[in-house]
Formats: sequence, structure tokens, C-alpha cells
Amino acid sequence: MVSFTYLETALGLAQAAQEWAQAAELAIDLECENNLHHYGAYISLIQISTLDKSWVVDVLALENIKPLLEILENSKIQKIFHDVSFDFRILQDQFNCHPRNIFDTQIAALFLGKEHLGLGDLLKEYFNAEKASRYQMADWTRRPLTEEMLSYAVKDTTYLIQLREILRRELIQKERLFWVEEELAALEEADFTYNTQTFLDVRGVRTFIPEQLGIFRELFLLREQLAKKVNRPVHFVIRNEHLKQFSQHPPQWEKVRGVHPIVRSQAALFHRAVELGKKEPFFIPVPEKKRLTQHQKEQLERLAELQQTLAQKTALKAHLIMNKEQMLKIVLSGQFDCLHAWQRKLIEGEKFVL
Repeated sequence: MVSFTYLETALGLAQAAQEWAQAAELAIDLECENNLHHYGAYISLIQISTLDKSWVVDVLALENIKPLLEILENSKIQKIFHDVSFDFRILQDQFNCHPRNIFDTQIAALFLGKEHLGLGDLLKEYFNAEKASRYQMADWTRRPLTEEMLSYAVKDTTYLIQLREILRRELIQKERLFWVEEELAALEEADFTYNTQTFLDVRGVRTFIPEQLGIFRELFLLREQLAKKVNRPVHFVIRNEHLKQFSQHPPQWEKVRGVHPIVRSQAALFHRAVELGKKEPFFIPVPEKKRLTQHQKEQLERLAELQQTLAQKTALKAHLIMNKEQMLKIVLSGQFDCLHAWQRKLIEGEKFVL
């Protein structure tokens, strides 16, 4: 079991924040509810470690975590995460928090050319430590949480500072630390808007005729309202596959099976949604595509060949060298300004010109 301090009072948080403010680096991890057991996505716990001490912040128990948010945005303290993608989205969405001075061990591993990027893979490789999977699907909104669950939650952060040091040394040996630092600096300016699924994001619905799509849209919106009301994930109310079937062949809502009881009890709302969808068919807008000239198409092909060549030379994934959006911008603008300095240097080394 990993030892830690459990923070569930404003006084405890304030005292811990004074300690964190003196640290050069902090390892951070979050445990969230993400439409798995309940409606919505929000943070339940935030785990924090220094080299010799750990804390678990009970976000649900605290009305205000401003002292911790100020630490996350303090550029004098480095915060070490593994895979910031979801964590930053939920921090931005829930608290309008934009962490500064970040080291992401997943990005570091990516630039070392590693195939297996999961934290469990890295802990096994460098520390011969097994990342337990027992609580990966746990309901972190439960209270009280067991000592075993809390120990599991904080275990990962106890390794992150050491892992950061190992990966930094390897990046220096490969002369790629600057590459990673540039990518990490860009994260501070990136938009981490948390986007929820829309009805057009559901796989397969874009093949529906407009009337079916109109019905699907209304059922999708009604399901969202009812899921929020009963505090259950939307798929607990009606699964997407059933929702698509019901849009094409509406059932007798009072008798339908395989759904949450609220569907049957609110059958009148579902009848109304179907009728409204029939009256308001939805036509998918066709986006206007940018047409490339033959010369631009040839340039794009040459950039794709260069991307593959450099990916092989560096043993990096091709999208790191240049992604599709960057290549298109280069072709349309005739400039390499959209690339980071390390990317431009690689391309210059190949003496490539448009």
C-alpha cells in the first residue's frame, strides 16, 4: 500500500498547497467520472506526488479547489502527467484551468520511438512494476472510497518524477529533448475544449434519409435530457444501436424492452419526438472542399514521400514529422511556418524545397 495524505477540507488543501508551492516539480494524475457510471464527465480525485510524499485531493468533497488550480497554472513548478489529452480537456471544461510548465511522459516516450506508450508499459519497462487493472473501471464518485482504491489511485504518480528523469536522459542522448520541449510548450497554447458527442457523430447515421435523421436527432436530444434527470450515462437509457433502430422503426414506447424504465414511463415524450422528427427532416450539409491544382497535388505527394522518408530515418511515427493538416497548409501557403522549429530543421536537412 502506498502512503498518502487524504485532503477533503479547505484547511487541509490550503496547508498542502503551501507545501506544493515550494516544490520544483509535482507528479499529477486525475480520476474522473466520464459517462461510465453516471451522467457527465467531471473530476473526482486529483493525485499529487513529490519524490517523497503523496496526496489525494477529494474534489467532490471540496467546494473550492482554487489553491490547487493556482499550483497547476504556476509556471515556476513543473507538472508531470502521463497523457494530458483528456486531463487537460476536463480541467479546462470544469475549472477553466490551463496548466503551465508541463512534462508529458507519453509525449517523451513517443519521441523516443517507443511502440508501447501506456503508463503500465513504461512502469514495467523501467521499474518492473505492474500497473493494476482492478480499478480501471471503478466508480470514483463512491464515498467512502476504500484505502485500497485510494492507494491504487496514487500509486502511478509515485513513479512519474523518476520516469521523467529517465526519459529526459534518453532524449538528451538522442538529441531530441528540444523537440519534446517545443511540443510541450505548444500544449500551453493549445485549445483543449471538451467536446461531447453530437447526433451526427454516431456511427452509421450519416447514411440515414433526412426523415430518419430528423427522428434520430430528436430522440438523441430527449435521451440526453432524461439521462441527466436520472443521473445515468446516456447508453444506460438507450444504447446507440437501439436508438438508430428506433429512428427507422419506432417501437411501442410503453412496452419497449432493453432500455431504462424512464423510457417507458415517458413514452408520450418519445411519441412526440418521433412526430417532431418527421416534420423536421435533417439534411446533412455538404462541406465545400478546397480544390487543389495539379501542381499542389504533386507537392502534397512529394511532402508525403518526405514524411515517410524522415519517419524511417528517425524511427518516429509519420504524423509527428508532419501531419496531414500541416502538409495541406504548406501546400496552400507555400510556406513552412506552420511547422515547429525541430520539424523545419529536419526538412532543411533533407534540402527539400517546394
